[in-house]
Amino acid sequence: MEPWLLVGGGLCLTLLVGSVAYLGSPLHVFILILALMAGSLILFKPELGLLSMLALIMFKPGFTQGAGLVTMLLLALTGVLAVTIAVRKQLWFLRVHQVQILLLIGLVVAVNWLFVGRIEAPSYLSKTDLTGRVIERTIFQLAFLIVFVSFIRTPRQLLMVTALFLAAIFLTIPGAVLHSASAVQAAMGKVDKIRAAATIGLEVAENANYLAFIAVMGISLIWFGLLEYRSKVLRMVGGLVILPLVLTVFLSGSRSGLLMLMILPLLLLFQSGLKRGQIVAFILFLVLSVSLSLIFVPERILQRITSLSLESESAQVSGSMGSLQRRLLMIQLGLKLFGESPFIGMGIGNARWLTALDPRSGGIPMTFHDSYLLTLAEGGVILLGAYLLLFWVTLRDLGKSLKLSALAPEIRLRWLVLATRTNLILLLVFSIFAETWKEFYYLLILATAAVLSQLYQKAAEQSWIRSRSSM
Repeated sequence: MEPWLLVGGGLCLTLLVGSVAYLGSPLHVFILILALMAGSLILFKPELGLLSMLALIMFKPGFTQGAGLVTMLLLALTGVLAVTIAVRKQLWFLRVHQVQILLLIGLVVAVNWLFVGRIEAPSYLSKTDLTGRVIERTIFQLAFLIVFVSFIRTPRQLLMVTALFLAAIFLTIPGAVLHSASAVQAAMGKVDKIRAAATIGLEVAENANYLAFIAVMGISLIWFGLLEYRSKVLRMVGGLVILPLVLTVFLSGSRSGLLMLMILPLLLLFQSGLKRGQIVAFILFLVLSVSLSLIFVPERILQRITSLSLESESAQVSGSMGSLQRRLLMIQLGLKLFGESPFIGMGIGNARWLTALDPRSGGIPMTFHDSYLLTLAEGGVILLGAYLLLFWVTLRDLGKSLKLSALAPEIRLRWLVLATRTNLILLLVFSIFAETWKEFYYLLILATAAVLSQLYQKAAEQSWIRSRSSM
């Protein structure tokens, strides 16, 4: 760095601190110094700023509510990125497929809002008009993905992100299990009251269905990680960690979670390349995990998971019956909205208040709990097609990364490629039962896949250059 820049920056900093001290109070000076330190850290280590932002998104601690810390961090990282672009004079992140398609999704959302999204809800339903929130979320997701692929550029940095996510899962699971156990001991009548749900840790896991999905994601990451790192101690610890994750899926009382838990072993076996003896051990471990889980799962939760008829035969599971009936009504209302405008939809963010206008809903705004149906109803086949393109391209990129991993074994992230592909497939299944495309783990899966693709593409190019130079 040029000496005159250092001198000039030092003088400006001194003037700024002196002005605050003169006009404000010592507390303001202290806050300014902390802000400058954080800004300097983000400037020189932007990946740490991104990890901090990701932690705030996942945990949403109470002291950050209303403070806008996530937005401030994102703006700071965007500023650092803008400086980097000005120096390099390149928009390298536009080469990332996921960024390109999210830009396309943003364009579709903008056109949708321009033509149909601006329809105003009746005044008494104005709070259920989520148009503004959808636009904000679309912009945030695009900005997050851009800074992620720009500042997470090494295997070590990507492992730090994965470790943070796993640590969040480990922090969440014990509280969720204890919550269910304490509710059972308190003899709470309704089955929804005794389902496992996060009390600390990941904020999104306060919903039992999301908790089940996150637990399944954790199993996938741990399993493939153990195939890469073959320490006996790690395998023993990993096996002990997987057991409570399986138990959590059962305790969540989530039928979609149970479905994913049934699909997961098939995906693991298909991609792990196990030998015959290892397959037998895997099956035995699977039987042991399920058997131990069933011992600790209350009967009311088991009844909820296995109840699939629309009429209740037991007052204990009436909540699950109501849930199934509501889902059937949501499907009917969603298909009705889709049929009215199949190409461009009824407008982003409008589904909830539009369903309240249908007599069958009883005037109650409905949540679809189905990402595909919600996208069809609000954005039509055009918006759904953009999302399906995003998922198809991401799966293709992960497949290419898996092939390229043989050319760059030094990266040692083949296991993460397999885990990310598994979690993406599970996400596509879970999206039938929940509005997942607005949650952080959807974005984390896409961002991880994008960085893995960039890492292995770069390694393949370097390998090709080395082979040409050696000729």
